[in-house]
Amino acid sequence: MQNFLQRDLGSSMLSIAVILGWLGLFFVFLRVLTISIKRILEAVFKKS
Repeated sequence: MQNFLQRDLGSSMLSIAVILGWLGLFFVFLRVLTISIKRILEAVFKKS
């Protein structure tokens, strides 16, 4: 029973870490996307 609990805790910690990692990547991607869109819009408005 103890061994099963330890293994379950490890797997749940691993899944939490994976989820947090994906969330982090998603937020970084969103940030880069918004910055690039902002720069493109600024360039377009400066030309006109």
